[in-house]
Amino acid sequence: MDKRRINEIGLRYVESLKLYEEYASRIRNLIQDLVEIEGVEFYAIEGWAEPPAELLRILSSLEEKDLSGVDLVTIRVLLRFPEDVLRIEELVKSEFQIDDTRSVPSSGLEDPYRFGYPAVVYILALSESRSSLREWAKYKDLSFRLELRTMLQEAWATIFPKVNQTVGTLSEKKLTRELVLLAALLEKADQGFLTLRNEIKDEALLVPPSNQLGNKKQEAVNAEKLFTDEELYNLFRDDPSLLGRWNAVTIEAGFPEFTPSADYLRESFSHLCNILRVSGIDTLSDVKKFLADMENDSKGLQQLKTIHDTFRQNANWRMDPFSALFLLVLNFRWEELRYKDLVKLNIKKGSDRISGID
Repeated sequence: MDKRRINEIGLRYVESLKLYEEYASRIRNLIQDLVEIEGVEFYAIEGWAEPPAELLRILSSLEEKDLSGVDLVTIRVLLRFPEDVLRIEELVKSEFQIDDTRSVPSSGLEDPYRFGYPAVVYILALSESRSSLREWAKYKDLSFRLELRTMLQEAWATIFPKVNQTVGTLSEKKLTRELVLLAALLEKADQGFLTLRNEIKDEALLVPPSNQLGNKKQEAVNAEKLFTDEELYNLFRDDPSLLGRWNAVTIEAGFPEFTPSADYLRESFSHLCNILRVSGIDTLSDVKKFLADMENDSKGLQQLKTIHDTFRQNANWRMDPFSALFLLVLNFRWEELRYKDLVKLNIKKGSDRISGID
C-alpha cells in the first residue's frame, strides 16, 4: 500500500479513535459480564483499540487499499483450563455474529500437524438484537477480534515471537522441531492441569493431623480463588464507609472535589479491578491487606499528597475513590507493572482518564 493511502487511512482512524476506544471498553465490559454470568473463572479480560502507530505499521505491510482484514479492536480473555475456552465459545455463538471466514474456533485447531500452540480466535460483531438497542446502535457496523487463551497459550504467544526472531544460528528445520516440541509440552501441561483439577474438584486439602498441631482441631483448607468483579464490588458494598473514607482522603490530599456519574464510577471500578489483577493483588485477602496497609499510618494519604504536589499544575483531575485506589496500586506496585504493556492492558488509559486526558 502506498504511503499516501496509508496516511489517509491512518488519519481517518485517528479521527474515529475515540469511538473505537469507547467500543473496546464497552465490549470488554459486556464480555466480562457474560463470562461471569456463565460462571467461568478467568485470570484477566483485556480490551484495546489498535494504537495509531501500530496500525500504520500493519498497513505498510499490506497490499489492500482499505481496513478490511485489519482488526481495530481486540478483546483477550485469559483462562485457566482448555474446557473453559470451550464454554466461552458456546457463549460467543449465542451472543454475537461470527465472521466464519476469519475465525479460528477450537475445532480448527485439531490438526495434529499444526505448528505451535495457537489460541482460539473469533472475529465478531454485535447481534442484530443488541445493535438495535439505542445504547449500542452507533457500534452496529464495528467488528472486534476475540482471543480466548489459556495462560500457557498466552506464554507461547508472548515468548515465541522473541525466540523466532533472535535465534538465527540454528538451522530452520532444527528450530522448527524444537518449537514444535515445546508447543506440545505446553498443550500437554494444559491438559494435565485440567485432569488434576477434575480429580480433586470435590476434595479439600487437609492441614496436618491434630497430633502435629497440639490441641488445634484438624480442618479443611481450600486455596483462595481469584476475585470476580462482583465479589470485589460486594467488598465495598458491605462496608459503606469505605468509599466515603477514601473520598475524604482524596480531598484532604488536595485533589478538587469531583462528583462522578454512575457510568463514570462503574468505569473507574472496572479500571481498579483490572490494575489489581495485573499487579498480582488478585484475591479478596490480598485486596483487604492492601487497603489496610494504605490506611495504616495514613500511608495512602501521604502517597496521594505526593502525587498531587508532583503534578500540582494539573487542574483537570477527576478523582473518585476507585480512582484514588487505582493510583495507589499503580505507585506501590510499580515494580510489578513497569515491564508490562500498560497501553494494551488499559493501565495507561485508566491513569490518563484520572488526569483528565481524553
